[in-house]
Amino acid sequence: MAKAKKISTDQRLGCESLLGCIFQSWSPRRRKPSLPEKDHKAKDYLPPKSTTITNPKIIPRKSTDSFAQTKRQDPQKTKPDESNARKSSDSARKSSDSARKSLSSASPRTESKRFSPNGVMGNIIVKPQPAVKSPDVSQTRSRWEGKTVNYRHDPETLKRMGNEEYCRGRFGEALVFYERAILADPKTPTYWSNKSAALISLGRLLEASDACEEALRLNPNYERAHQRLASLQLRLGEVEKALCHYNQAGKYTETKHIEQVEDVIKCLRRCNEARRSKEWNVVLKETCFVISYGADSSPRVYALQTEALLHLQRQEEAYDVYQKATKRLDIDSFIKIFGLSITSYILMVGSQVYIAAGRFEDAVTASRQASRLDPSNEEVKAVARKARAVAAARLTGNLLFNASKFEAACVVYTEGLEQDPCNALLLCNRAASRFKLGQFEKAIEDSTLALNLQPSYRKARRRRADSYAKLEKWQHAIQDYELLMMETPEDEETRRVLADANVRFKGAGSDLVVVN
Repeated sequence: MAKAKKISTDQRLGCESLLGCIFQSWSPRRRKPSLPEKDHKAKDYLPPKSTTITNPKIIPRKSTDSFAQTKRQDPQKTKPDESNARKSSDSARKSSDSARKSLSSASPRTESKRFSPNGVMGNIIVKPQPAVKSPDVSQTRSRWEGKTVNYRHDPETLKRMGNEEYCRGRFGEALVFYERAILADPKTPTYWSNKSAALISLGRLLEASDACEEALRLNPNYERAHQRLASLQLRLGEVEKALCHYNQAGKYTETKHIEQVEDVIKCLRRCNEARRSKEWNVVLKETCFVISYGADSSPRVYALQTEALLHLQRQEEAYDVYQKATKRLDIDSFIKIFGLSITSYILMVGSQVYIAAGRFEDAVTASRQASRLDPSNEEVKAVARKARAVAAARLTGNLLFNASKFEAACVVYTEGLEQDPCNALLLCNRAASRFKLGQFEKAIEDSTLALNLQPSYRKARRRRADSYAKLEKWQHAIQDYELLMMETPEDEETRRVLADANVRFKGAGSDLVVVN
């Protein structure tokens, strides 16, 4: 019985030391092993954390067991027990190694942890927890999403709820809370200023400017609102107003803000000088500088850029730029923020853009609005006359063309082109009249001029291709027909004439690869 007790005790010591090593290496937080109770005389011996154990065996362990201490003092008597304990530890190691192999693919370990079994304790296997990614604040769900919100809270609570939504990137929901707070207490400037911040994030700059001005009306010394309105005015191109508000923003104004405004003022001054001297390349370059310096939402700057592109015969680009400038065109708001003269200038440039695009009715409407805002401006009057002239020429010419009076229609289109020599639509219509009159060379000239102004003008390209075909210039005709097929591959009529041109060109004795 004594011998059996000796063996069981050493086996217990060996297993305890092995399990202690396993638990230390497995713990994800690398916790320091807890100290024994106070009545113990010594601490358990554990290997240091940096130790790499490739073949764990019985680790020496100080025990308070008096019987184990006496047996360990006699090495001759402990040899058989050590061999038995080694056998038991080998069997425990094998079971732990099999558990490690089954779980090693679940989560890779660092170099210092490769030796350890993956969390095996008795019959409990602890699987490693997957790494939890920090959620994106802008994509998290609102605490009020799917719930009925009580808007009868006090305004400060509504403001805090709006601030929470704003920080999460839900500016529309934040705007709702700020507006509810304003309804409850319309005389607190903070609510108006916060509403302005939400509107800026939503891209509604004109409304944000109104909200900031209301906050300053309630508290003229509100420095944060002055700073916010100054940044708004800079983006809208109202640099003088921006500079004035920056000077009243106190601690919120930095030196770089003043320098930024001064740079925009210099560029705008050079823009106006180049426009008076009709140096349109300089105007285009300086407007790009103004936009890069911070006036990225100024209708006036985009109108200057549009006018420069029109004079440089880049009509399609001009149309796109003007559409960006007047995405939210509200004449009353424009007059309030920019004044009558600048709003009239923006409408005048819009009339020119619509003339170039063939939207003559819109051109006439815009020119009338510009004349009403600035009736003494001679430049606006000239644009209004041109809009009416080209609109009348297009209307009259189309009536004559539909009545098969092609020569008279050609004369009327020519009169309209005298008012606007670079009108692609009138050039294309005159090309159609000349095609009907058999003047194919002149039809090609007009179509080519129209395509130079607007390269994506399909009607002009089709008229030129048909004119080339009539003159039996098959190679040029095929090139235009191929471009048309690339734009509209479902057009069966173009496919048919392209195939016919290929056949005729090959019949003329030229080498040509037939195009699909």
